[in-house]
This record gives sequence, structure tokens and C-alpha cells, in this order.
Amino acid sequence: MNIRKELENIRGMIHKAYYQCGVLDSIVTGPNESSPQFSGELDKLAAGLEKTVMHARYLNEFCYTDIQPIEKTVADYEGHWAKNMSGGRVEVDENGWLHIVLDTLLPHCKRGTNPWLRDTLIRLLYGYKQNGGQLPHFERAMLIINEHCDIKSRQVYDNDNKGWKVIPNVLKGLVVDDDDQFSLGVALVSTWDDVPACHIHVMDMADAGTYFSLYLGNSGSYFRR
Repeated sequence: MNIRKELENIRGMIHKAYYQCGVLDSIVTGPNESSPQFSGELDKLAAGLEKTVMHARYLNEFCYTDIQPIEKTVADYEGHWAKNMSGGRVEVDENGWLHIVLDTLLPHCKRGTNPWLRDTLIRLLYGYKQNGGQLPHFERAMLIINEHCDIKSRQVYDNDNKGWKVIPNVLKGLVVDDDDQFSLGVALVSTWDDVPACHIHVMDMADAGTYFSLYLGNSGSYFRR
């Protein structure tokens, strides 16, 4: 990799984002400040920033001299995995459940599969493995996506508008063999919390009742860990 060229690419993406902010500002201050054009231009800004973050991640990893390549199980990813990834954390809890915590809420699905979310999940899971962690594997699994937020901090109001579908795609072949309807169940729930985060649990299907007993019992110590 040519580091100076990659830095130039990142600088160019930042310049485009700066220009995009100017476009948004002109819409807000113009006569048609409520124009639906604003939403489309804001989407362009978000997509550009996500791409910039991923390029910066790749460059950061390339500059680590002590990192070894991981297994090439994700066909469309090339590179190395940093030992400590920002954006969340992974653990296998005392129940044997996979627990992923994202430091953000789920994005809107109107732009399709979110590349930043997919990239973050893959990095967290493979980073966990690279650091000696062992991911569980389930023949039939339950995926429970629990957003922690309150009315003020929530970002996408309706569950059908949340970009969660990337999550089972990342888990497929890694934690469960397939993500078809008989191999992986999916549930979206919410927990009232003043610290926004997305808690992702994957467990054996037989343990789903235990999870929901904790959830309905409002077990604060477990769901705010």
C-alpha cells in the first residue's frame, strides 16, 4: 500500500464531506429549507463519512507491524485486523451467549445494507477470535437485538425501518451455519436507557425463554452490563 496515496484519498473524501456540508447548509438557509432534497443530500454525507472511516481503519491496520492476517472467511474483505477495535465490544457471558455491544443505535435501512455496521461487526468478532476468544456455535440459534435508548436519544422509530439485516448475514457461517428461518430466529426489543447502545445477543434457541424471563423481569444488572 502507498501510504501517502491512501492519505490523499482520505483527504479527498474529507474534502467531499466538507463540500456536502456546504450543500446542506445552503438548503437549510435557502427559501425551500424543508425541501426533501435535504434528506437525499444528508444520505450522501453519511455514506461518504462511513467510507472515510473504513479507509482510515484499513490504513491504521496496515501500519501495525505485528498483526497477522486472519482466516480469509469473509470473501470480500482484504486486510488485517487490529487488536483493539473501537465501536463496541464482544463477550461470551456466563450463560454461554454471544453478547455484542455496539456504541451506537441501528441505522435506518433506507440506504440498504450499512457498510460501516457490517465492517464493525466483522472486526469485533474476528478481533475477539484473534485475541484468543472462542465464539460459540449453535445448530438453532436465537438472535435478539436490544436497543438501549430513550425517547430523546432514539434515532429510528419503527422496527421495520431499522437496518438490522446485516447482523444475521455476518453471523452466518461463524456462529450459526445458516440464517434461514429454521436455523435462526430474530427478535427486536428495546430497553429504556439514558445511554444509547445496541446490545446483540445470540444464544441457543432453547435459551430464548430464559432471556425473555430476564427481559420481562427488568433485570437491570444484566441488561446494563
